[in-house]
Amino acid sequence: MNGIVYVFHGSQKEEKNKAAMDFVQQLKNRLNEVALQEAAFLENHPWTIQRQIEQLIEKGADRIVIVPVLLFAARHALVDIPMETKKVQKKYPGIDIEQTETFGDKEGSRQILLERFIQARAECKPKDTAGVLLAHGTKRTEEPQKILEEIAGELQEKTELPVAAMSLKGQEDYIEQIYGLLQKYSQLIIVPFFLFDGHLIHLLKERLTKEFPNHTFIITPTLEFDHRILDDLEKIVREALYVPNND
Repeated sequence: MNGIVYVFHGSQKEEKNKAAMDFVQQLKNRLNEVALQEAAFLENHPWTIQRQIEQLIEKGADRIVIVPVLLFAARHALVDIPMETKKVQKKYPGIDIEQTETFGDKEGSRQILLERFIQARAECKPKDTAGVLLAHGTKRTEEPQKILEEIAGELQEKTELPVAAMSLKGQEDYIEQIYGLLQKYSQLIIVPFFLFDGHLIHLLKERLTKEFPNHTFIITPTLEFDHRILDDLEKIVREALYVPNND
């Protein structure tokens, strides 16, 4: 029997974790005929990966698919999740455990980001405006930044606005990058490439206010558990389980 564990980062705010569980319930409704399903969190929640896998095993699952509900394959997907699954694999050597790809470069995310830029652009003078696609970022691997830059290029082509790819914790200082853009453009549209509006977005807004006290940025909503992400995750799961999509 197949079992699926959807792994979220986990938030300090309980309402964000509840939103994640509500999101998983929608996936459960779509996929309840193909697998047992549970949600797990890397931080700030008692539903650990090991706990949730063991629950599925107790219910009869002999194959576990770990689905990182994460935008990019950075530390959490490459190190933290595999480290947790290895612990369970050692305890249950007869159980098949595998991990899927992340979803940030899929079509649903791209559509949402495009909508964010187009809606914000309507409030601006295009000639004086540039866009910023801002993700979490990592110094561990270059792949997330490459994907971010590729998506930014696609958005630039479709919006006809300059769109820069930046990261909060990437190789370059995003504050310096924003300062450079403001030498050329009077208005910046910042689209946070995050699943929801959490602690990092709050810190971002605080820092922008501190560093640029006389400037007002247009900061759009995040992905906000949009239904199109459900479509992407459902497709990832069905491909992992070799189950056709319900078109």
